[in-house]
Amino acid sequence: MKKIYFLTRPETAASHSSKWRNRLRNTYKSTDAIRDIIDWTSEGREFYVAIVVHSTGERRVFHMNPPGSSEICTDFATRKPVLNVIDQILRLCAENQDIDICLLQRHRGGNPGGGNWPGPSTAA
Repeated sequence: MKKIYFLTRPETAASHSSKWRNRLRNTYKSTDAIRDIIDWTSEGREFYVAIVVHSTGERRVFHMNPPGSSEICTDFATRKPVLNVIDQILRLCAENQDIDICLLQRHRGGNPGGGNWPGPSTAA
């Protein structure tokens, strides 16, 4: 499964109401992306979150491991734990950046559950 959220700035010549509509649309899209990140994590999915900043061409890719995994979530560029992916989305939105947010579920070969993680064996 793949989800993409496009957050774009309004044209400089756009009317005041058009800028507000665009800002509202971006707020809903970013909220949707954050909700999906939280939902996918709580469902135990293994997935990637990619943020593309159009002004600089910078790409930030995060590998989100399922809960209970021996690996921690890592940012491929810095290899640091990803506790700030949501914070980065909010910051980029507040800066009114043109960004794309992509969520891509990872399916490992040979996984009979189709990538679904049933939880720890000791779960109640």
